[in-house]
Amino acid sequence: MIDILLSIAPWLAGLIGIVAGLFMHQQAKATKAQAAQEVAETKQEVDDRNTAAAQKAAQATGERGNVENEIAAMPAADREQRLRDDWTRE
Repeated sequence: MIDILLSIAPWLAGLIGIVAGLFMHQQAKATKAQAAQEVAETKQEVDDRNTAAAQKAAQATGERGNVENEIAAMPAADREQRLRDDWTRE
């Protein structure tokens, strides 16, 4: 009986090693896939924020142009009065 166990032991150890290796390989693939997913989500978030910032910058530039055009179209006395009336320091 012991002779049979001793003759099978190396095969069992090898089989256990193969199963453990397959399990660890699968775990590594799952971890790598999760990391890749997190990287993709982070890149998408950065792109979304950059797009929003560009839109806000374009909007602010447009508003600035509108104000400059409005002020430029006013007579000088009205410009000064508007600046005095609308100027606030918060």
